[in-house]
This record gives sequence, C-alpha cells and structure tokens, in this order.
Amino acid sequence: MQKHRNQTTESHPTPQGATGISHQCALRLLLLATVAIAMLGLATVAIASAPQSPMELPPASGGATISVSGSKESRSGATTWIVGGRPGAATDRIADTAGASPIDRATGIFTIERDDAIDFAGDLDRSGKLVFAEPDVKITPTSYPTDLYSDLQWWLNGIVNPTDTTPPEVTGSSPELALIEESLDPQHPDLTTARLADPLSLSPAKDSHGTAVAAIAGSPGEGLGIRGVWPGMTMRLVPSGTTCSTATDAVVKAVKAKSAVLNMSYALPSNSCFSHFVATEFAVRKGVLPVASAGNPGLEGNSAIRPANDPHVLTVSAVDDGGLTAPFATSNSKVDITAPGVNVFAPSLSINPAGGATRGWSNQSGTSFSTPMVSAAATWLLQSRPDLDAGQAGRALAHSATDLGAPGRDDQFGDGLLNIDAAQTVAAPVADPFEPNENIKWIDGSLFRKARYLFKPRSGKRRSVTATLMQDEDPADVYRVKIARRKKVLITAAQYQGDIKLRVFKPRAKSIYRSRRSMIVKSDRRRSKTEGVRVRNLKRRAQVVYVAVTPSARKVTQNYRYKLSVFAGK
Repeated sequence: MQKHRNQTTESHPTPQGATGISHQCALRLLLLATVAIAMLGLATVAIASAPQSPMELPPASGGATISVSGSKESRSGATTWIVGGRPGAATDRIADTAGASPIDRATGIFTIERDDAIDFAGDLDRSGKLVFAEPDVKITPTSYPTDLYSDLQWWLNGIVNPTDTTPPEVTGSSPELALIEESLDPQHPDLTTARLADPLSLSPAKDSHGTAVAAIAGSPGEGLGIRGVWPGMTMRLVPSGTTCSTATDAVVKAVKAKSAVLNMSYALPSNSCFSHFVATEFAVRKGVLPVASAGNPGLEGNSAIRPANDPHVLTVSAVDDGGLTAPFATSNSKVDITAPGVNVFAPSLSINPAGGATRGWSNQSGTSFSTPMVSAAATWLLQSRPDLDAGQAGRALAHSATDLGAPGRDDQFGDGLLNIDAAQTVAAPVADPFEPNENIKWIDGSLFRKARYLFKPRSGKRRSVTATLMQDEDPADVYRVKIARRKKVLITAAQYQGDIKLRVFKPRAKSIYRSRRSMIVKSDRRRSKTEGVRVRNLKRRAQVVYVAVTPSARKVTQNYRYKLSVFAGK
C-alpha cells in the first residue's frame, strides 16, 4: 500500500464502504483508490477562489524601500490606512504603541495615519502578526437618480400581494434590519413614526439616499406617504461615513448591535477595501445576513463591486415594471435575486430657498432601492419562519423567486424576481454551518478567533456535518480536525448533489489554493458516491489538520451538497 507521509501525519485514501468489509477487500480497494488519486493528480478545477489579502502600503518617505514582507507600493492618495493583524493581545499592544485606532479588536482591524502605516505594518510583520494592509478608499452610493415623477407605488405590487398578504406583527422581539447609510431624515413624513433606532440627519443632500432606503424597507404606512415592504419593521441606522474604514466599522457595529440583516446600498471597487470583506464575513460568523446592491455600472463597463461580489452576500439587481433588467444594473454570476429598481416611487429631499429641507416623493432608480426590498423581506422571513437561520432565509428568497429571462439562474436576474408570498412556503434550504470557512485563514485565527473543531479527541466516535457549496459564490469549505497523538481518523464525504473533491492539509498550511506541498492526501474518485481518506498522526502530541471540500474538475455544476464525517480510529 502506498503511504503518504510528512512530519506530522500518515494518510491512506479510503474507498466507499471501507468499514465493515474484510481486510483483504479493503486492501484491494485502497490500492485502487491510491492509483486513482495518482492518475488524477494533474486534474484541476476552475473554481472561484476567495479574495486575496492585500498588502499595499504608501510610498516610503525619502525614497526609502518598504521593508514589509510581500508588500507593494500603493498609488492611492488616501490619508488614512487600514492594517489588519492577527487578533490577540500581541497585535493590540503593537497597535496601541503605534497609535493605531481599532475598528474592532476582535477582527484585528485598525486605522492609522498614512505616514505611520509602514512602521505599524512593519512592527506587526516582524512579530509574525501582519495579515493585510490597504488604503482607506471612498465608498459611493449606488443610487441612480432620474427626473421622472409618479404617484404610483407599482413596485410593491410586483413583489408581494398587498391585498391578500398580511405582514407579521412587529413586536419588541422582532428581528432588526440595519441600514448602513451615511444619514437620513427622521422628520420625513414616511419616517416620523417609524421604528428607527439611532437616526442621524446631516443635510438634505446627504440624507436623501438613506431616507428613501429606510422608507422602502419599513415605512409604517401612516397615511402620509408610502408603505414599506414590512410596514413599521424594526430598523437601525448605522452611519456608514464615506470611506472604507467607516463603512467597515458600521458593519461591525451593526453586528454587535444584534441586527439580523444588513442593508448595504453602496459600492466599493472589488479590488479594494478588503477590511469590509472581513467585516461581512464576521457578520456571517455571527449569524447575520448581509444584503448588498449589485451596483449600477451596467452602462459603464459592468465592473464588479464590493460588497456585492463577496461570498455569502445576498446580491440584488434591479428590474423595471416590465420585468426587464435595468440598463444600469450590474450583470454577473454574483447576482442572486432581483427586485424593482427603476422609477421606484419613494421619499425624496431637496434644499429649499431658505436652506432647509423640502420633503416630498419622486421616482428614483438604482439597485440601491431594489436592495431594501430584499433585505426587508429577509428580516420579515426570519420572524415568520423561525425554522430558518440567516443564510437559509437568504437562500429561501432566491429559491422562491419568480424566474425571469432564460430558464434557471442567470447573470441578469440571478434566480429571479423577489416573491415574498412564495418565500413563506418554499422548502427550507439545507443549512450551511461553519461559515465562513472558504479558506484556512477564516478558521485558523488569522482573521477571527479560531473556528470550532469539526472533530477533536474525546468528542465521540463520529462527528458529521451536512453542508453546501456554490460554484460562483461559495466554492470551498474548510474544517478543523484535531487528531490525538499516535491516533488516526477516517474522513469520508458522501456526495448528495454534484461531484466533490476531498483534501487534507498539514497543520502549517495557510491556503488550500496553489498548495500542493502542504497537502497530505486527497480523494477524487470517478463514479463514486463517497470520497474517503485515512490520516494518521505520528506525533507525540495532538495535531490539527485542515479538511477541504471543493468541486471536482470532472463535473462542474452550480450547486453541491455533501455530508462530511470524521470517525475516530485506534
């Protein structure tokens, strides 16, 4: 039998049904599995990898060379820098000494003045604690204003039957929607009696976007304006500011305030603001659903944006009253669902001759305004269907959407048009626990506190998890498995939907991508319903390995479902 060895483990590929068969038969099957693995060693799969941690720093003063491992010089003119360190007391001490301001110590994210960024990053680097560094770029709202006016609230009829459907009663325990907006006008007739925590008004120009978003989501239908998707729902304004760091801070604050759903009607370039991606992943870890607008660059190159393109974010595009994709809306594989976003009748603000606010209504366009329809519906669903967690609620909205365009999911409409009535009865999607876990850095303590173990010594003879993958949005799951000293485990993955690949990585591995040297063993067998490997710990102390489940190269589909099990061995 071929043996896979390294300093930590010895592993053996294990075929389907390895337990309960004769030793001789098992040996033959193991040899076959080993040969299959060797033959498939060159196979690759074109899956989306997780966004990479940036390491960008401002130019060093006086033409000096930047002395931070793996860093490159940034062309950004940002006056503030964001630096991420491995969360913990050591990073906190270095940050306090450098004069950095924490966005959140639990995620190890700090801001610091441009001139001090290199020294701070360098101190973290020399201590082995540096994770990323990036400029604090500006955010832009995704509204698309027009000068068309109407007194018809057609969009509500497009996503729910307001005559026959009764929204759930709002109580003190109802889930809360966090509006990540710069500000809003709580004195607008559509919001004066709204259940809105922490309102902030800055000026008519700055308040206008947030006022429309809040009213579309939850205006209580007080007889003075429009009805929101969930009239009178519980909402909280969490000021986004206008930069990457302030928006990141707002997401973390919303999570800590126990909001159930985040509405993010704004955009950042997809290759910037990694810290915001960390914040939305932090939200997912805490059981919060991030919802974001797909963006409005459809007429300007259709460029990708953040947070819409990030994993686990429910991404919303826009359609008009005829069910056609809005010409300005982003179209790509990250779009999950659509809602009305053209000529949406909603509150508006303008400055009157005296310098004050004139409060009225107008038709407004943009994915900014389709997004609160979906985020409000998701919050509603969390109350009406307590059997769903946040991720399941988001997927239930997508699975129950009214299909538009070509049959099935597509880049223009995602899964289709929001249908709140259908979401109430659609079958509960399979839960996807342990998220976010699309790479090792999300579970090993590099970006958050270490994730819980799927399996560890004395946790029982078997531990299992049923989970899902999505080719475009969640293409990998990674789990921590702890093996007792001088013991072994059997790891199997039953394939319920799609063809998956099972790999195990060494304790010191940092990524599952481009990492053959850190891989211990894999199982990727043809015409098999179960993948399996055995891993033996040769050390005198317990060791942690990383188990990765990803799509196989042989059959690429959009959705995958599997059951991963770890069995204790002698």
